[in-house]
Amino acid sequence: MLETQPDTFDGTERRHHQRFRVKDDALVFLGKETGTILDISMGGLAFHYAVFEEQPPIPCHLDIFLAESRFYLPHLPVSLVNEVQTLPHSIFNFLRVKRLSMKFGALSSEQRARLEDLITRNTVIES
Repeated sequence: MLETQPDTFDGTERRHHQRFRVKDDALVFLGKETGTILDISMGGLAFHYAVFEEQPPIPCHLDIFLAESRFYLPHLPVSLVNEVQTLPHSIFNFLRVKRLSMKFGALSSEQRARLEDLITRNTVIES
């Protein structure tokens, strides 16, 4: 897995695609790690994941899985846009929850069609 640095935020809106909240629990697999999708668009997604002790490298591909609809979309190319620790440090120093915002790389026509299907059938508009 390649490690990448997040883009620098300059205060302007960078999203080119409308964000949607996934209706059912949707998971993202980052190699051996698993996260929960917060929102998704045709341009990328944001998700939470738990980091124990050592942080794994940032992935260059991920898989999306929705259990309820049995939807699985593997090997999507991604790059890191932003990384934020969402829970403050606590007495449980070995556990941190992070929010990663990732943008999709070049998708195949099949990946693009399946992503559109996921958004059409399994999301609601973010307000």
